[in-house]
Amino acid sequence: MATATKFEQSTALKESLEEVSAVVLMEFKGLSVSDTEDLRAKFREAGCFYKVYKNSVLKYAVKGTKHEPMESLLKGSTSIAYNTEDPGAPARVAKAFAKDHEDGFKIKGGVMDGSLLDVAGIGTLADMPGPNELKAMLLSLFNQPATSFVRVLNASATGILNVLNARKEKLESGDAAA
Repeated sequence: MATATKFEQSTALKESLEEVSAVVLMEFKGLSVSDTEDLRAKFREAGCFYKVYKNSVLKYAVKGTKHEPMESLLKGSTSIAYNTEDPGAPARVAKAFAKDHEDGFKIKGGVMDGSLLDVAGIGTLADMPGPNELKAMLLSLFNQPATSFVRVLNASATGILNVLNARKEKLESGDAAA
């Protein structure tokens, strides 16, 4: 590959990675073409960017950035995946795919906010909830105090109503006995 092409690719990748907080690196040696296409489709469905680069292009792209610690992982065949909105999305896809394709696909590691992640770190990142799940959790937390307050207010009225109904039944049964 010509040096000018490598420079163009690394410059474009460097610009793309500026707004990304997490990157996952994988090795895909031994995957069939259909498995590779399946992997690409899964990354696309998750809204992730996935591409295979030469290690030299990746080294130039991360030089001087918060993703520079990944240089130690750039050996052998390397593919990169990232998502600008959900840092855990590529890790979730890679973890699920690696479970089904242990022989030809391997997660090398990654970088999150300047910290190098090993395979276990990528697994932890994959297990973290995504933005939509976090929003749902936050909304349920906001909703919980109001719901509890309404239940407390309703409980007092229900309790008084139960006492009055019991008194009414007692009076009615007392009238019937007399």
